[in-house]
Amino acid sequence: MNCILCHSPNTTITQKCKKEDLQALYKRSFGVDISHIVQSDIIYHTCLDCDLKFFTCEDGSIPTGDNNFYNALNTLDWYYFAQKHEYAYAQNFIAPNARVLEVGCGRAAFAQYLPEGAKEHYVGLELSTGAKDMAQKAGICIENVTIESYAKALKDPKNNGFDVACSFQVLEHVNNPHSFIQSQIHCLRWQNFNGGGEEHNPLLIIAVPSEDSFIQYCVNGILNMPPHHISRFSDTTLRHIARIFNLKLLSIYHEPIQKEHIDFYKATMWAKALHPHLRQTPLVDRGIMRKVINKLGILGKHFVKIPPNAYGHTAVAIYTLKESL
Repeated sequence: MNCILCHSPNTTITQKCKKEDLQALYKRSFGVDISHIVQSDIIYHTCLDCDLKFFTCEDGSIPTGDNNFYNALNTLDWYYFAQKHEYAYAQNFIAPNARVLEVGCGRAAFAQYLPEGAKEHYVGLELSTGAKDMAQKAGICIENVTIESYAKALKDPKNNGFDVACSFQVLEHVNNPHSFIQSQIHCLRWQNFNGGGEEHNPLLIIAVPSEDSFIQYCVNGILNMPPHHISRFSDTTLRHIARIFNLKLLSIYHEPIQKEHIDFYKATMWAKALHPHLRQTPLVDRGIMRKVINKLGILGKHFVKIPPNAYGHTAVAIYTLKESL
């Protein structure tokens, strides 16, 4: 199986998950039926070249969520946060009159973080029709179209393109991250910013769940598995993105543990501490011992301390184009 990011054939299978386990966990946790999407056991791959971890079905197809799947999740109050730490961080890179393209914008919450001039030029792309309806109620118009289709239709991107292309918690959902990123890059432009004579380098901003954070140790974390998440990104992978697409990596930022993730962090690290002998964290474990550990975690998490340098859930990578492009 070739890597879905760098296309290298140098990949290895690290785990397999039974379809019945995933179906049962999604049904129990969210009342969502995924049997029409996940129709075979799931294979977990690791690319030995770029370090991307990704999931496929047994036949090599990618089990991505459909519109009905995401509309069901949209009904959950906590699914779209109006405030995210990565939004506050990313807004520092947005110039006052920048043209911003956000891909997978959800309800377009990030638009509220933009300077007034940038809000006027904001374009959001989102496949979920439910999210589009919610955004429209807030007075923000977004398009139900893929980034690939949008990039193909964009005429003269050097003049009509964007100063910033961004995606927050989206790349891990897509079945072809290579074409997704390449299409974002196509929509960026080189030009004198705002006609002021000062050269402005267009930016690509990517925020993803960090595989270097505590979530790598989470068992039964089904929202980090198909059909919700298709791939997992480490810092190594984020650095390789610069190499793959001939970009310049400006920075990788890790958020601290956020308030809404404190219990998640403590429960995850508590469970890990009880299995120090495990060489690899299982993706799924529905055994009795795991259930006992989870129950005990209600008490055990109170004994878990959060180190001041602990990586939070999300990493944000900032890239710019190289002159050779």
